[in-house]
Amino acid sequence: MAKPPDFNPLFQAEFTATLARLNAELEAAEKSVEPLLRRTPRHSWLSLAAHPDLSNAGALDRLAKLVTEYLNRDTTYALSLAELAVAVAEEMPDNSYPKAVMAQLRAHALKDLGKVLRTIARHEDAIDALLRAELLLEVHHGLYQDVVLIRLHLAFTYQEVDRYTEAFALIRECKQVFADYGDSRMVLIAGVTEGALLHRLAKYREAREAYMLLMLSAHPDLETEAALRKNIGLCCIELGDFVEAESNLLESARLYSNELGQPIEALRAQTGYGRLLIRMRQIERGIVQLKPIRRAFLRQGMPEEAGICALEIIEGLLTRNKPEDAERLARMVIAEFTRANLNNRAITALGYLTRAIGAKQASAPLVQNVREYILSLRTNPEREFLRRTTVSGSESEQ
Repeated sequence: MAKPPDFNPLFQAEFTATLARLNAELEAAEKSVEPLLRRTPRHSWLSLAAHPDLSNAGALDRLAKLVTEYLNRDTTYALSLAELAVAVAEEMPDNSYPKAVMAQLRAHALKDLGKVLRTIARHEDAIDALLRAELLLEVHHGLYQDVVLIRLHLAFTYQEVDRYTEAFALIRECKQVFADYGDSRMVLIAGVTEGALLHRLAKYREAREAYMLLMLSAHPDLETEAALRKNIGLCCIELGDFVEAESNLLESARLYSNELGQPIEALRAQTGYGRLLIRMRQIERGIVQLKPIRRAFLRQGMPEEAGICALEIIEGLLTRNKPEDAERLARMVIAEFTRANLNNRAITALGYLTRAIGAKQASAPLVQNVREYILSLRTNPEREFLRRTTVSGSESEQ
């Protein structure tokens, strides 16, 4: 990655000259964009690409905010918004704004499209959109930070298609550039991403070190601290450091519940604590901890999270040699996933586990494998399930 460019006063002046116009457009877009979308059937949105109410930077900014708002609520709606934003940006005449501004508008529309495509697991399309965005920006030296942001999103996407070496390289380069610019927020985001990738690759010791370094050096806000503590706790479980796992998971749950008012995240941290109790062979305490959490997830209409919680209980039941109870609970989870129309691959994996329990061939590692597989389907819904079988006391994959 090239060295960040020196400050360019001409570039800065060009941006300053357009500031009043941009502010006026932002104000107008607050009143015009959403009424226009409501009046137009969604299947006809692309016909609005040249509409005067949309053909400006303020409208594109409003569309970007709507993409972010709907990304985790309604991905099909977010995709329609992102595709419209790209069409609007590409339809705008090249002389609508200074060249660098036009590049920025088009690149950020493509970046948002890439984010949505990654969320719905269209990873190759996401990479294509992000590379197009990077190409638009690279010729404008004043937009170097925008380039780095695009590359960080590329790193997010590369890890979803198992391009881990490229993902690590981009994350670490981006983190250094953000540090050079003094952008502590983006340094923190890049660091969390690096830790998550290490965690995903089961490099638990390295991931824990990355998370703990951020706790010490990045001065995270309360929400980030809660997430970091949860991740540190989960890593510590896998490393057998149960004392550290307990303190971090309980503090994470406390922060989410009492300080941040995020009960769902608190439940996830409490699920981790239940997992810890099971691994510590405090089986009854673990099951008592997990059962009300599972019920809470079901009341929230979150059957997948409830199923993950159930798998922790199933691991405990198998450890206590209660296969009948474990099989009964596994069948309940299959029914819940089926009613919720969740990924058929997850249901297939649960079916395999249920049959293994019935045949007295299930083990705690098999339950853990099924749990991690179901979690992985969130970002890679086409991933195949590798069945694990016990052969002479060791595990093999089929």
